[in-house]
Amino acid sequence: MFKNELVFPNFDCTDRDDFFEKISTVLVEKGYVKETFKQAIKQREDEYPTGLRTVPYHVAIPHTDPVNICKPFIAVIRPTKRIEFLEMGSDDKRVDAQLLFILGLKRGEGQTALLQKLIEMFMQREVMDQLLKESNQADIIRLLKKTVA
Repeated sequence: MFKNELVFPNFDCTDRDDFFEKISTVLVEKGYVKETFKQAIKQREDEYPTGLRTVPYHVAIPHTDPVNICKPFIAVIRPTKRIEFLEMGSDDKRVDAQLLFILGLKRGEGQTALLQKLIEMFMQREVMDQLLKESNQADIIRLLKKTVA
């Protein structure tokens, strides 16, 4: 589900709304999501925040219902500046995410195992350091496949 065209090592956006606007446009243009995706992911993030206060770096894993997805994917985004998300399970604690993983899954099967592997990866300093430094999309994909697969 990791693809070079969905790895964005220097994604320029000003805040969470700008991020959702820009990434939704890209995902629609590439045929991964439906036009309904942008509104759906914003609404779901408002209702069920996805920011994670993981050590060593904060991340977010925004996602939405399968009805908005055309083909399964995981987009990996490293914004040029940290993006503020609400912490998962909270309505007032904020995290400044340095890495964002948009999960575009068609069905719930395997989602729990995937999330577990991602969260385990988020806590591996060496891997996360590499993800924050690496600019080559293919190298990022190789690291993700080695760590999460």
